[in-house]
Amino acid sequence: KSSVPAALARKVDSEPQIRSSNLRVKKKFADIDKDRFLNDAFEYIAKFFEGSLSELRVRNRDIESDFRRIDANHFVAAVYMNGSEVSRCKIWQADRKSFPGGIAYSVGNSLGDSSYNESISVDDDGYILFLKPLGVAFRARLENEKMGFEGAAEYLWGMFIEPLQR
Repeated sequence: KSSVPAALARKVDSEPQIRSSNLRVKKKFADIDKDRFLNDAFEYIAKFFEGSLSELRVRNRDIESDFRRIDANHFVAAVYMNGSEVSRCKIWQADRKSFPGGIAYSVGNSLGDSSYNESISVDDDGYILFLKPLGVAFRARLENEKMGFEGAAEYLWGMFIEPLQR
């Protein structure tokens, strides 16, 4: 029989282990990891725009909006103030390996997928996957920015909502 009381033995077993917080290990991300990340990012951005447009209408009586899914890889959003269009965009997911590669943002009613004002691509630093803006359309230079889904959605929403905030 053990001479250590049972309560003390349980306490010792349940104490957290003392260890380093530096446990990151470099990883090679496969194409499927990047493709799934891009798909999930696009879906998040679509839901973010739809929800933001809904809340914008709730908070502003003179605002109307339109959100329309064109297909699995495209959606359009528009905002109207007192019946007049103030902002419109098309956002689509391109093949990760094609140009522009990733998620593209186009102001207005662009026909086709060949012109865009901004794009966001999937990248990694050997530890995590992240979204990286091209940085052509917006105020700051963001080539070193590592965005998650919410950051990318806010970035695109910022371009979209800007005409209403001038």
